[in-house]
Amino acid sequence: MSALDPELVAQARASQAAWARQPLARRAEHIRALGKVFARRGDEVAEVVVAETKKSAGDAWFADVLPNLELFDWWGGAAGQATLAPEPQAMSRLKLPKKRATIYYEPRGVIGLITPWNYPAALPLRTMVPALLAGNAVLLKPSEVTPRTGALLGEIFAEVLPAGLVTVVQGAREAGEAVVDAADHVVFVGSVATGRKVAVRCAEQLKTVSLELGGKDAAVVFADADLERAAHGVVWGAVSNSGQNCASVERVYVEQAVYEPFLARVRDLAARAGVAPVATDAQDAIVRRHLDDAVARGAKTSGAYPGAVVLTDVPADAEVLNDETFGPLLPVTPVPDAAAGIAAANASRYGLTMSLWTRDLDRAERLAQDARAGVVTVNNVAFTGALPFAPWSGRGESGHGVTNGHLAMRELTQPKLVLVDENDAPEAWWHPMSEQAVQLARDTVGWLAATGLDKLGRTVGVLRGMKQRVAEQKRWLAGK
Repeated sequence: MSALDPELVAQARASQAAWARQPLARRAEHIRALGKVFARRGDEVAEVVVAETKKSAGDAWFADVLPNLELFDWWGGAAGQATLAPEPQAMSRLKLPKKRATIYYEPRGVIGLITPWNYPAALPLRTMVPALLAGNAVLLKPSEVTPRTGALLGEIFAEVLPAGLVTVVQGAREAGEAVVDAADHVVFVGSVATGRKVAVRCAEQLKTVSLELGGKDAAVVFADADLERAAHGVVWGAVSNSGQNCASVERVYVEQAVYEPFLARVRDLAARAGVAPVATDAQDAIVRRHLDDAVARGAKTSGAYPGAVVLTDVPADAEVLNDETFGPLLPVTPVPDAAAGIAAANASRYGLTMSLWTRDLDRAERLAQDARAGVVTVNNVAFTGALPFAPWSGRGESGHGVTNGHLAMRELTQPKLVLVDENDAPEAWWHPMSEQAVQLARDTVGWLAATGLDKLGRTVGVLRGMKQRVAEQKRWLAGK
């Protein structure tokens, strides 16, 4: 763990133990207070995000600043706290007399969080906030491309929280490995290749891990869609943050009947959409490779990179239709009908989000069940990650695990069942294992399978058998 001082890990564990002993309501107060500090320092956050990622000020404000205010409010409010409420379990008074059971949710301890550069404030926060509410400490390893944003988040949390509860670990691969080794549970957001390595390292240590990886997200435009809204939404979904979003629209399948008018509108809007440069030279090289490969295979283009580029006549085996681009390239392909569009969208090793564009909402909701994606939106796109209550998950190489909502909290905590028994009689399944015990088991199976009046009659028999079984056990205990 050369990239992470063991004393920092020890401090994180000590702080976490004290923090977890605080009442949930008190931890929620801290979360709400953090939201106020974040709001006060919103200009700083936007400025440093723009400086490190090259994104526009609008993209920074609408993705890395504004949605996070709701994040703090939701998790610090009644809805967020409810995700940690103890859950009493229903138990049969006949089968399990005088017993009650409750599931409690305990913090995992230290959460290791490794995040990328594309949303350097928003992505860490949507795990940090619920993790802290649950009573965990956090080791945050921001991307080496955006260290200043990570440091600023550390400053903001330090204004409110006890020392050591949030530790920012700067660096590249070695820092990430150190965080994995030190943590009790790991949340990784990034590429498929690195995600595989993180998963293997966690598996070797028998640690749990949540992986949010890449996407090749598709939009399917039905013939009855509001083409103006669909074109506007799809173009925004493709080029917002210069296409550097795992939920970016990277493929569009349009019913043949409206293909030409939709394409014309998309080309017009894309030509007028302001697109900032991608954040890194390595990402720029990937985008250029995908574009060159498509053109070499016969694709036609509208627009010029580094601006938005709309591609048509793209062969099915082109990289831009199969591999994550993470840039402002938008392939548009005609399909005979909406079902064929969804089938084409599903034909990917990724499965993060999909958007359907239609006026027939009932049909869209039915067809959404066929979509191989963790998130399906109808007549909107690429924004549910900003909703704190909305689970965000993937299929295939998009990873596993959940961000946001009560299901995310289930990954940041461990369940503990507490069963309390007030029964003073021996259990039916305790010694002695006699023929009478076997008969009671047979009678109970018959009672469970019965219905109507037959069940009522068998109930009397089971109760009689249980009484006889208790008497037998008491004789056995007495040595008779």
